[in-house]
Amino acid sequence: MAALIDPNDTNEVHSYRFKTYGVKVVVNSNYLDMIEQAAAVAKRSLLGKLREMKSGEGDLVFDLIRSPGGGSFRIFQNGTPLASGRSRKKFFSFFDSVLRAGVGEFNVDRVFIHAGVVGWKGKAILMPADSFQGKSTLVAELVRQGASYYSDDFAIFDEDGLVHPFPRPLSLRSQDGNFRTYELTPEDLGGGYGDQALPVGLVLFTGYSAAARWSPKIITPGAGVLELMKYALPLRRNPDFSLKVLNKIASRAIIASGRRGTAEKFSTTLLKFVDKHVN
Repeated sequence: MAALIDPNDTNEVHSYRFKTYGVKVVVNSNYLDMIEQAAAVAKRSLLGKLREMKSGEGDLVFDLIRSPGGGSFRIFQNGTPLASGRSRKKFFSFFDSVLRAGVGEFNVDRVFIHAGVVGWKGKAILMPADSFQGKSTLVAELVRQGASYYSDDFAIFDEDGLVHPFPRPLSLRSQDGNFRTYELTPEDLGGGYGDQALPVGLVLFTGYSAAARWSPKIITPGAGVLELMKYALPLRRNPDFSLKVLNKIASRAIIASGRRGTAEKFSTTLLKFVDKHVN
């Protein structure tokens, strides 16, 4: 796919190609410094799990276009405009997010689920949720309590339904009303990383409510799969494989739903629940 460069821009097209999780990715830009920054972002975003390619078409193609005057930025994915803006920092932060989401959607032998996940006594606790639902805060508190860190972003499953570590730094938001983002590592929390694939012991659908008292509802594997489908990135492009993996997850795990209070208090309650009903 050709880069969508402004016809008034005489710069040549620069490209960065790599393969990650089976997905061939091509990033094009009309400025070399944009490609250099995109490459650095990609390596950090994917934890270095990529192999550079010298040539070839991409399954996933990003065009990162800077205006000739340098005042605005536009991003396209496979020819579709995604966003534009004037802040370079926000632009590459957005690229960081859509790159991972795109890889999760286009890969063919993994199922990426938008979820936080930790390990506890040989089983994984999977917490599917959209952004701004407090999953990173809850993951952080569980790590403080001794759970091993797997991810606060995407849970990555193989064909056997085992979850693999994807330990990017935890991305948290300040509670001062400005919701500024900042990062922490498990070491900052006094915890550690998971280092092996785990079966899921508990799938937890939850959200914060100030007045909530933990009173979980146990749901069936079939109902659990229907809920998990909402968060599975490759479902539309690879439905058979995705459903096969989701069924394996749900058939082995306890699946619970219920509102929770603060992450600080709930983390202890949750681990006790897992000890009683899973481990």
